[in-house]
This record gives sequence, C-alpha cells and structure tokens, in this order.
Amino acid sequence: MKVSLIAVCYHSSQVLPGCVRSFRREAAAAGVVPEVVVVEHSEDDREAIALEASEPDTILRQPNRGYAAGLNTGAGVATGDVFFLANPDIEFLGGSVAALVDAATGGATVAGPQLLWDRVGEVFLPIPDDPSPRAELVRTLNRRWPTCRALERVVEQSWEVWSAKGPCRVPSLRGPLLALGRDTASRLGPMDEDYFLYYEETEWLWRARLAGAELVVAPQSRVVHRWGHSTRRNNESAAVEERSRIRFFDRNYPKPYRALLGRLAPKTEPPGLEFVEVAGPQEIPVTETDVWLASLVNSMQPSIGGLGTSMIPTAIEEIAGVDRWYAVAAMRVNSRWRLQGRWTWQTS
Repeated sequence: MKVSLIAVCYHSSQVLPGCVRSFRREAAAAGVVPEVVVVEHSEDDREAIALEASEPDTILRQPNRGYAAGLNTGAGVATGDVFFLANPDIEFLGGSVAALVDAATGGATVAGPQLLWDRVGEVFLPIPDDPSPRAELVRTLNRRWPTCRALERVVEQSWEVWSAKGPCRVPSLRGPLLALGRDTASRLGPMDEDYFLYYEETEWLWRARLAGAELVVAPQSRVVHRWGHSTRRNNESAAVEERSRIRFFDRNYPKPYRALLGRLAPKTEPPGLEFVEVAGPQEIPVTETDVWLASLVNSMQPSIGGLGTSMIPTAIEEIAGVDRWYAVAAMRVNSRWRLQGRWTWQTS
C-alpha cells in the first residue's frame, strides 16, 4: 500500500523537514510506501529551493490561490492508495501513520488524528466543532449566556475525544491532517477553491456528512500541530476567517438560522460566569481533577486541555500569547461532571 502525504506550503521551509522526516519514519514502521507531494504557494524561488532539502517526491509550484486549491492540485497528481491532506507544521508520533491508515481503510470515510500541542501529549488541541446549524446556535447561546451546565457539556465533549481508546465518531474533523482513501477522495470531489483559507474542509466534510459519511478521530494516531505558522504572516487572517465563516453560513444555513445567529451573537465578550483572577497558570492551585480546559473565551469554546493531572499542564504557558485566558478544572463524579474551579489571567 502507498500513502501520499499532500502538504500545502506557504513559507514553510522551516517546518516541512520535521513533517516529512516523521512521516517517512512512521510509514516505514507501518510497512507502507510513502509518497510526499508538496504544493508550494510562497511564490518565492528561494523558498522553493529550500523545500527541496526535505526531498519530496514531487514539488508543484503555483500562484497562491488558497489552501483548498493547493490540496486539490496535490490530490490530482498523488498516486497513493490513501491520501493524507496536511498542513506542513505537523509531526507524526510513534504509530500515528499506521493508526490513521487503519482508520481510513477500516470503515471511516475520513479520519483524523488526535492533535497535540506537545510531543509528550500533555496538551490536547481543540476537538472538532459540529458545523450543523443547531450546534452553531447552541454555541452562540453559550457564548452569550455562559452557564455551569454548558461548561459541563463542553468538558464531556472534550473528554469523549481526548480519552477515547478506539476510533471515535465525530461530527467533523480539524483540518491540519485528514486521511481518506483515494477512491473516497474521488467520490467526495474537490474542496471549494472559493474559500481562500478557513472553512474549506469544514464545508467539504459537512457535505460529506450530509451524504452519509462517517468521520472519526483515530486516538492512537497522535500528531503534534504547532498551528498558525503561515497565518501569523498574514495580518488579515482574522478578516479572511470571518469572510469564510460568513460564506459557509450563507451557503449552508437556512435564512432564519442566519438571522437568529446574527441577532444573538454577542458584540463584546459578555461577563458570564465568575473566574478567580490569578497572576498566571502557574498560580492555579493543585486541584483534584480529571480534565483541564483552557480557552481565550469564558464559554470555553474552543478549548485546549489536558487529562488526569492535579496541576494545569505546564505546556499551556508556551501557547499563551498576549491575551486573557480562562481555565476550568472538572472531576467526573457518578457519571456527571463537577467543576472544581475556574480561573483567569492576563498574559503580557
């Protein structure tokens, strides 16, 4: 079996080597033949030359028409039985390729890995959001009027994915890495290239789900993603994301839902629940807990987090930029979640 890694690059020569090395190492361990297809969007001769150091099988240079266009181009020339559609700023940990191939060929339509911030797996990245109109309405209500019960539901949803021991069915998947069979890719068709960045895979997966696709996270496939290496270069990334979000809503949500979401969306961050002010995450007391969540919004959607430790994961400090952060600790008691504490801090 051949597995094709299709990586779309934009000034990615510093991160691509680690991605390719780890992919080839894990492909060898899995007993599959690796193929690396790089789609170069930097429009920079020096960058293209630098990417050759990673020794991809194919480099395709084209004007930067967006992530979806890059993946579509790469999929058009890849020769593998399984496609890995990837950001270049990922690293495959032990057993990750084998587990992802097993999921993608074992009944799942599209599979994704357990995404981590760090190699030791101390911090999990946010679980996939359900893109359905009803789920978006629930998230909007929770952002406007946060409640303890809503936080408990967020904890439960995160716990289900982060603690899973086998393939975990999910309503959508995160875009840094998606795995699917070649025939499946042909059946689902290309991503919409009118999305320059953000929401291209959301809509693609949403339409697949409506057609009966089974989307799963393969938890034994553990992949590190240091997100944002290309979007940090783009000062307009927030505006691009907002345009893509509106486009997704306009194309996929009934007009009454769109109108309701517009009326309910908070214009500023609501006061919501009370959080104890601390100087930083290191000041949060030792707390008996099963799940930690940390987020930039007090509704805790989306959240990074950790499992099974009495102290908030130290790697969270690496993630925190100049922002206000919120953290929640929760303990599972008799199949229910009990919030053990809520804290907030401002990073400088």
